[in-house]
Amino acid sequence: MKQSNSINSILKKHSLILGKGKKNKQKSESDIDTNQLKQLFNIEAKEYYTSKNKIFTIDTNNKNFLNQLCRYFSKDEAFETIHNGDLNKGLFIFGNPGAGKTSSLSIIHQISKKYTLKNLWFPIIETSEVVMKFNTEKNKDFVIKYYSNGNYMLDDLGSEPFASNIFIYGKEDIFIRILEARYVQFISKGTKTYITSNLTLQEIKKRYGLRIEDRFIEMFNILKLDGESRR
Repeated sequence: MKQSNSINSILKKHSLILGKGKKNKQKSESDIDTNQLKQLFNIEAKEYYTSKNKIFTIDTNNKNFLNQLCRYFSKDEAFETIHNGDLNKGLFIFGNPGAGKTSSLSIIHQISKKYTLKNLWFPIIETSEVVMKFNTEKNKDFVIKYYSNGNYMLDDLGSEPFASNIFIYGKEDIFIRILEARYVQFISKGTKTYITSNLTLQEIKKRYGLRIEDRFIEMFNILKLDGESRR
């Protein structure tokens, strides 16, 4: 679908100031600089939370996180120089239930669709849904392979139940295999994974093992969203 309005015209419509500076200079029609993304995020977040009868606010708990998020998705060098991140890695976002982890990435996802920003696009799948598909699919390996390729947001990692696999030994924690396979894709192709979770990195280690924890350190920028539930 062709973009009907440029990012600049949309921002002007909302009487917003466009970002300036070498690091945030817009590269092409499909790119967006940090200031523009922050402004679009603010617009879309207000609509997103209003639809849920809630109010979007930026406070001491989420301000730094949202700065990092917008710098990351706008490919701003400041994400690396200021936040010590790596633009080539994916994101592992953890925090308390209801803090806004899924909502924040869903808003980025909505911006990508609404403004046809292909560079921001990623499919979203709940980890429990992957397990459900694995349980009902006869070709178990197909499900593992399907969710091991391409950029993906895996929502609420750690909340999913163990999968049923009568062909092996009954119950299986399939995300060990999926995350291992996605690590291979990350190393060979630069494939990115975005994960939200209520689990800390230590709890990831306890659930999925030391090998997966090591992979996380190599694959992800690890961001914490502070604060209690906003639900």
